Amino acid sequence: MGFFEKVKGFFRKEEAETEYYGEFLDDEDIPEVKDLKRSEVDMSDRVLRERYVRNLCDQMAECTNEIEDASKEYRYVTDYLKDCELIDSIPEDTESRLVSAAENVIHLLKENESHSGRLGKISEAKYEEMQAIAADMPKILNDMKEHEEYKELVRDDLRRLDGEKVTRQFALREERVRQISCRNIAMISVFSMTFLILILLILQYMFDMNVMPGIIAAAALGAIALTVSFSTFITARSAERRTRNQLNQVISKQNTVKIRFVNTENLIEYEYSKYHVHSSDELEHYWKLYLEEKKERELIRRMSSDLDAAEERYRKELINANVNYPTLWIHQAEAVLDHREMVELRHELVARRQGLRKRIDYNTDNRDAAKREVEDLVAKYPNYAREILDIVSTYE
Repeated sequence: MGFFEKVKGFFRKEEAETEYYGEFLDDEDIPEVKDLKRSEVDMSDRVLRERYVRNLCDQMAECTNEIEDASKEYRYVTDYLKDCELIDSIPEDTESRLVSAAENVIHLLKENESHSGRLGKISEAKYEEMQAIAADMPKILNDMKEHEEYKELVRDDLRRLDGEKVTRQFALREERVRQISCRNIAMISVFSMTFLILILLILQYMFDMNVMPGIIAAAALGAIALTVSFSTFITARSAERRTRNQLNQVISKQNTVKIRFVNTENLIEYEYSKYHVHSSDELEHYWKLYLEEKKERELIRRMSSDLDAAEERYRKELINANVNYPTLWIHQAEAVLDHREMVELRHELVARRQGLRKRIDYNTDNRDAAKREVEDLVAKYPNYAREILDIVSTYE
């Protein structure tokens, strides 16, 4: 078939229906169609002549493609409008089944949207992290809480041992002070006894006094003071030794508890780092959010399955009603239930069809103008007719 026959026979071709959404132009957007002029083209120049003819062929090819696309969309919109009329005029028994199916689809869609709005309380990354450890989460959470509680117990032990250490250190200083005091008292007692005896002896030799009772009394008092001081010193030294042992035990326990505290602290920090949290409460919070999110997702998944079944039932009802595009009407269930929605849809389709008609007419005029120009070239320049037709044949 020649190129011109192809162009002329375009509207007689039967094309398969395809769902194509074309754009249409308003009146003010469509440029005025004018006849093509060749007054500025030197037809004797082979290069300019060939370029001019090819431009005409390109224009016809472009317009033909646009007409084909717009015509497909035009037929599609027309069938869509026929569906609107068909749905409005279906029998009552078929209508009741169709309306019931449409209502079910809309109900499930709204429920799905409602539950979808409850999602997103936890990030997808955190959800996947919780999902990966979901099987072990009760144990993980319990262990972390136990470690935190144990850490606080160890911290309390450290505080208690620190208090005991301070108490023992104070008691040790007290016992040392007692020993020093006993030593000082003993020295003072010896000095005082010696001094008193010397005084008494001097009095005896100078005044021939009987000072023996005084010497005996001074010696007795000195002996008593020394005995008491020595006894107290021995007691204080024994208490110091006992207190030092107790202090060493406290320090030893404190060191052990410190090691235990550091190990527990390191273990907890590792768990925090591993699960990207700062406390067991935060981990528990994420776990609760995960469970809520999981529940909503499972519910939405079940609802999606129900929605698929409802849409399939609705689609079958549309097929039974001989609707041209049942799949498309699944997303127009509101129009099936609400007459106002159907009216708005019709207005939109009518406007689209008018725009497509303008688009087809515009490209048809341009294509025909280019076609007339080629035919005129062949008629007025018979010497170049063969060359022009050869160029046209390359576009067939």
